[in-house]
Amino acid sequence: MRQQILSCVLKSNGTINISFALVNFNTSISPNTGSRPEKPIGYRLMCRFWTYDVFYHPAIIQGKYEYLMRMDDDSYFSDRIKKDPFLYMDSRRLDYMYRSTYKESAYPLYSILKPILKRKYVHITCIYNNFFMIRLKWYYESPRVQNFVNELIKDNLILREYIGDGCIHGAMLHVDRRHVRVEHVRNIPYGHNYHVMPTGYQQWKFQEVNDFHEVIHKSCEQLTVLKGIQGKVAHIKMS
Repeated sequence: MRQQILSCVLKSNGTINISFALVNFNTSISPNTGSRPEKPIGYRLMCRFWTYDVFYHPAIIQGKYEYLMRMDDDSYFSDRIKKDPFLYMDSRRLDYMYRSTYKESAYPLYSILKPILKRKYVHITCIYNNFFMIRLKWYYESPRVQNFVNELIKDNLILREYIGDGCIHGAMLHVDRRHVRVEHVRNIPYGHNYHVMPTGYQQWKFQEVNDFHEVIHKSCEQLTVLKGIQGKVAHIKMS
């Protein structure tokens, strides 16, 4: 992410306003016995953050923003984007936009989803939400989304049991499927660490490239990304 910021500043010879907001990841809750021990409480708090906490953080509430976009610090745009994604969302009147999906067990979700959906069987497509964009008004004002999220939060189910935030986002879209305007975009060249998603590709592909991390230390001098479906290391000078 710092590479993206530097590229914006150095290429335009301008300035951008950046603020850093503190996040409270302290809790007295412990995971239930046998609940995915490889997913520690810190990771579960991160999942809760992108499900609930971020939307009610003072920085978001006080900013009165219309949209929120997530970009992890090991995420990047691997090439030029033809159209500003915020303008694209606005022109399409979208509530939610994402780049890819993934598969993961979301069994603890079903105890909440089955009564809400009034179904005996439920299938959820998990959103690869290391990059996503959302219209905040939809999140705050959809009764179905609010009811679902509050069920996750009220007794700390989201911490006691492991539930991936990508699966939760998929569930939010599912419970409000008759009203939400959502799009799985393919025209954004995006990468997350070794996961590459070039323009036109629907799903991500894992490409472990040793050279990638070997040149990251030069990130103050050049933007380093994995380009194309083969994950070729590319350097973009920023000065």
